[in-house]
Amino acid sequence: MKNILHIISSARGELSYSNKLSAFILEKLLQQGNINKITVRNLVKETPPHADEMSIHEFYKHPGLYDEQSQQLLSYANTIVEEVREADIIVIGTPVFNLGISTPLKAWLDQLIRVGITYIFDEHWNRVGQFKGKKVYLSIASGGRNTEGTPDYISDYLKDVLRSYTGITDVETYRIEGTMESGFIADYESVLKNFYAS
Repeated sequence: MKNILHIISSARGELSYSNKLSAFILEKLLQQGNINKITVRNLVKETPPHADEMSIHEFYKHPGLYDEQSQQLLSYANTIVEEVREADIIVIGTPVFNLGISTPLKAWLDQLIRVGITYIFDEHWNRVGQFKGKKVYLSIASGGRNTEGTPDYISDYLKDVLRSYTGITDVETYRIEGTMESGFIADYESVLKNFYAS
């Protein structure tokens, strides 16, 4: 039985295409069974705190040096780390926002990534992710369409961050594009026609 973590990051709520696509992915996972628990983390309703002058030092402190103040400043970060640690499958939805991921999702990543927690350094000072073996499904919505040769600012970025700082390498991307086009109708089933939970 597997645990799912569903990350919602679009501010458009029920009008969001990335939210709807990630919900369809979740439904596909449920249809295939073997699911124990679903945890939903809505980053718009519960906005992650941004790093500030005090908390930024705690993110780079070795966990063995945490004190009472550390635990207070890292309360949110510790919560989301545990959610990721417990998850076997992570579904992440994001719009393309000024060629980048949504602001809440960036803040969530900045709270999640921690030296000594999500990654450590080996004897050669190479980063070693501590959350290997998890599966991630990316749900990405964009008003325009990717053309051949266009940089992938979303999927490539998220894959690199997850690989480098958590050790998660099994990342599958699904996109719904052209949402700002006149007469656009979302066809989620078509986007997910080859979906199979591995």
